[in-house]
Amino acid sequence: MMLRFKFQTKLTIVYLALFLVVMSVIALAFYRSVTQNVRDQIQGQLGASARTFERIIDDRVEKLAANALLLARDYGFRDAINNPDDQATVMSALRNHRARLGADLAYIVDLDDEVIATTGSGEDEPLTAAIPDEMKVMAESDGVAKRMVEIGGRVYELVVVPVLAPIPTAWIAFGMELDEATAREIKALSPIALEIAFIYREADGQYALAGATSERQAMTEFLTGSLPEAPVFGADFNGQDHLFWRLPLHASDDAAQISALLYYSVDVALEPFDPLVVAMVGILIGGLLLLISGSVVVSRGVTRPLRRLAEAAQRIIAGEYQEVDAPTKGDEVADLTMSFNQMVGAVQERENKIRYQAFHDSETDFPNRLMFEEMLEEQIAKSSSFVVMVIEIQQVPELRSVLNHRNINDLMVCIGERLNQLSDTSVARIATESFAFILEDASEADTVASLVMNSFMTPFDVASIIIDARAKLGLVKYPGDGDDSAVLLRHAYAALDKGRTVQKGFAWYDPDSDKSQTQRLSMMSELRVGLKNGEVRFAYQPKLDVATGKVTSVEALVRWISPTRGFVPPDEFIPHAERTGDVRHLTEWGLEAAVRQAAEWREKGLELAVAVNLSTNDLMNQGLPGQILQLLKQHKLPASFLKLEVTESAVMHDMDRALDVLNMLAAMGLTLSIDDYGTGYSSLSYIKKLPVSEIKIDKSFVMTLAENEEDNILVRSTIELGHNLGLKVTAEGVEDEESVSRLKEYGCDTLQGYHISRPVPAAELETFLKEGGYVTA
Repeated sequence: MMLRFKFQTKLTIVYLALFLVVMSVIALAFYRSVTQNVRDQIQGQLGASARTFERIIDDRVEKLAANALLLARDYGFRDAINNPDDQATVMSALRNHRARLGADLAYIVDLDDEVIATTGSGEDEPLTAAIPDEMKVMAESDGVAKRMVEIGGRVYELVVVPVLAPIPTAWIAFGMELDEATAREIKALSPIALEIAFIYREADGQYALAGATSERQAMTEFLTGSLPEAPVFGADFNGQDHLFWRLPLHASDDAAQISALLYYSVDVALEPFDPLVVAMVGILIGGLLLLISGSVVVSRGVTRPLRRLAEAAQRIIAGEYQEVDAPTKGDEVADLTMSFNQMVGAVQERENKIRYQAFHDSETDFPNRLMFEEMLEEQIAKSSSFVVMVIEIQQVPELRSVLNHRNINDLMVCIGERLNQLSDTSVARIATESFAFILEDASEADTVASLVMNSFMTPFDVASIIIDARAKLGLVKYPGDGDDSAVLLRHAYAALDKGRTVQKGFAWYDPDSDKSQTQRLSMMSELRVGLKNGEVRFAYQPKLDVATGKVTSVEALVRWISPTRGFVPPDEFIPHAERTGDVRHLTEWGLEAAVRQAAEWREKGLELAVAVNLSTNDLMNQGLPGQILQLLKQHKLPASFLKLEVTESAVMHDMDRALDVLNMLAAMGLTLSIDDYGTGYSSLSYIKKLPVSEIKIDKSFVMTLAENEEDNILVRSTIELGHNLGLKVTAEGVEDEESVSRLKEYGCDTLQGYHISRPVPAAELETFLKEGGYVTA
């Protein structure tokens, strides 16, 4: 009796727990529903108040603008401004208009940004805030400029108009401060008692308070933290949960980031729901009492079959998926037992499926890297010697440009099946372009590697498409090259790096080569330091315009003089930078240096466009156009003075993404060129899709132009085809006068090479151009 009572007590506790969980979920759902509804209502009210705020601001600004224009067009006022002896009239008119408009600030600035008259806020202190240049430009073009500005820790709606006679002779500015009075005016129009604060971002990035309806000290402390960037956000403020609506106000300087914060306490909005919470608690207590009474009665009839099911459940937890025999037939317990058994089968099936998916490649159904690592660990445990072979499929990016996703997957399946015929174990697809398998007999490794390479001599037939794929291999042996799966795979990829460069296409792991890889990474670290320390510079090679005989552009070629390595050739460090991703640092430095140099030459009267080479990684960077646009604005350089050169292979790596970036760059007015034309795909068909205006014939075809008739035919036909497509053609590697004569005869537009000039520093280039008469004086 004691045991039965004890078990019934436990069952009752289970029911109670279930009830509490259900009620908790219901209560939580109710609370979240109510809270979300309240938040939505608050957000809607904040949004309506924000729109009201914007309308009020617009009305105030339009009124200011209209009256400012009247004052600026007043003949007597304009005459007084231009008369140094009549400043009293100017000051009087300015005060009268400010008072009539109810403006808080009014001042006049001459063309030298000197304040010649001011009245209003801070009148006892000299006004040092000049009118932003962009507002002058807008006012001159549109007649009036309107912005939000921060002056001396206060936020103003600023209206600027020019004083024309007939050109601008001065600028009149009227400002109405966004202060506590303005905030209270907006608050009075809202159906809820929201609070309003005006904030702005200071030079150090920290927000500061310009005005608030209440709790200024609490808001000041709140702004010392980091505000979310979202326009609507929740935060703890003054000990309560608040919902904030940030309304950005148009500022004259992006760094100012002037905003209005509209906020309301969620806790206050939830107070009317407190009685409902009390009622729910009462329902919960009553339900608990009823449940305790009912569970004692029910538990007497179900304890024994439930115990058996509980025991079966424990076996499932231990991984034993065994069905349970029903103690009775035709009742609820039998149905429960049958459902339990069905659940056991479903769980077992689902677990097997999940495990299979976790250890197999979803596209090809081959074992994946995770399963291959387990296979390696099992092989290590049972074998004293074996070889791991990693196979990388080449040209996959190029194949993706002509084959669809399904074709690529079918190709990978065909490759895996062919490799399975040569391996001792299952072939695994350990990466998008890589396979691996274990060879138990290490003595046969070189033979099997050769067989793998030879197997790729036979093309693959995929959907009636004959595909000629190639592979590179890396091999490691256990235990000599590693003692665990992670080390073996890492060293296998190091061997693969070497296999990419050797003629036979496969290589064993070489610790010395691995050390050289470490040295290359060290080189990249030194390169990043060198970019900051001025070790990396540009040499500029002029490009001669055949039609005019003048040099109108130069190509910027990077040079690195390391204090420890000496001169490092570009071919030595640029490929490593592209593989490691450090090329982005080089690109950022190169673009800034080229734009700065072009701007300096333009100030000196040298109209020289600078060409910069872009890498594959650069064409994948969607933020590159914005970065270049910022540099052009910073140095006030027209886009036509910056040229960008890309290689065929860089474009074809991912043509869709490259086209997105190139189209944005072309839309900015930049000149785009295909560099080293002839060394890649050598097809003008795809160039039609690119927004380029120039192709550059690779120097390997130009340097032997005077000797090789085949190169003459190729160069001449390329020039003709390029012109037919509306493209200009530049020849690189011009080394002798004979090549110059032939290129002129073929109609080449631009020449570049040592016969004209080697790459030289900027100062030396300026001397060369002036002394040689290559630029217009």
